[in-house]
Amino acid sequence: MTESPIQAEPAGVPRRLGAMLYDSLLILALWMATALALVLVNGGEAVEGWWVSLLMLAVLAGYYLYCWLRSGQTLGMQSWRLQLVDMNGNPVTLKAAMIRLLSAPLSILSAGVGYLWFYVGDGKQTWHDRLSKTYVVLLPKAD
Repeated sequence: MTESPIQAEPAGVPRRLGAMLYDSLLILALWMATALALVLVNGGEAVEGWWVSLLMLAVLAGYYLYCWLRSGQTLGMQSWRLQLVDMNGNPVTLKAAMIRLLSAPLSILSAGVGYLWFYVGDGKQTWHDRLSKTYVVLLPKAD
């Protein structure tokens, strides 16, 4: 395996999955708040249709893009001391964040092979890391 071009240690898969679990709880809360707002706007009646699913997908994408572009960390990543950076250790660009957001489902939907690539590929990157030219790094413990 070759060394990563950045100075920080790439974060392992178990830590990343822990952060994803934290984030999934927050996303669920955001979806519930969005659904409540839709029901209230609709006079207390249920709201249905393809556009509701599209809106929920936009909430999910908005959460990740906002967090990655603002600080490189979602709430789950902050809890697990993780940060998303580019190949040089700098903040990610909108283009890299979008590529990562769109390619991350491939790593999961391939029965997790995209995440397992972290262990067999060079550079300790998952598929979506490689495609977006990013790293998820482990931050040092605060003193």
